[in-house]
Amino acid sequence: MKYGRFSFVLAVIAILVIIGGALTIFSHKDNDVATNSSSSQVSSTTKTSSKAKTIAPIKAGTENARLLLVVNKKHPLPADYNPYNGSTPDNNADGSGLMPAADKAKTKLITAMQHAGFAISNNISGFRAYPYQKALYDNYVASQGKEQADTFSARPGYSEHQSGLAFDLLGTDGQLPTNDAMYEWLQQHAHEYGFIIRYPRGESNITGYEGEEWHMRYIGVENATEMFNKKITTLEEFTGVPGGDYNQNASQDIAALDEYNQNNQHFLNPRK
Repeated sequence: MKYGRFSFVLAVIAILVIIGGALTIFSHKDNDVATNSSSSQVSSTTKTSSKAKTIAPIKAGTENARLLLVVNKKHPLPADYNPYNGSTPDNNADGSGLMPAADKAKTKLITAMQHAGFAISNNISGFRAYPYQKALYDNYVASQGKEQADTFSARPGYSEHQSGLAFDLLGTDGQLPTNDAMYEWLQQHAHEYGFIIRYPRGESNITGYEGEEWHMRYIGVENATEMFNKKITTLEEFTGVPGGDYNQNASQDIAALDEYNQNNQHFLNPRK
């Protein structure tokens, strides 16, 4: 009888050990599933945040702020702005008045375009001082009316030509080149020289102007390549600086030279 009770006790202990082991195994499996699920969520979050990584804000006073200066219908320049000593009575066809790096890159770009078979002149329409732009704009208004002139010509002080970072390409015939093949070539290669097409076709609601494939803007190879790789076509979208049409009241404008100041950061759209 004692032996029978002893056997019974051993059997019960064995059953409890088996049940305990099974529970431990299932517990480990649940933990593994939870761990794997957590790891998957972290991995997914990391990938998502990597894709949505925000570019660091542009700091005022830096070289990047100078390269990414946005002059548009909401961000004008002072009337006397002439940072690279351009000639004031003309449009500086030889590149005078451009940032030295932009002038050097301009020559390389034009040479590459000529080698690619495009009839592009060595001369450009470059830096324009405030009085020169005023005379140009006033002539357009007189001939075509203010509303029409505003779609393709900048009011004095609002012209990117005054920044010393932009110029218009000219054909060997002295005219502005409008060529689909050239437009496509520039879309694929301008960034290699630090340039973007400042006013791409179909983006007037952002840039404020009709498409101008001849209007080159220097922002440096690094910035231009980043825009190319991310398929960002306008400087406004890349910098977060608002664009579009003129403000109804000029008092709402933010000076282009102040757009990256700390006090104006809340006006900038997030840079993605």
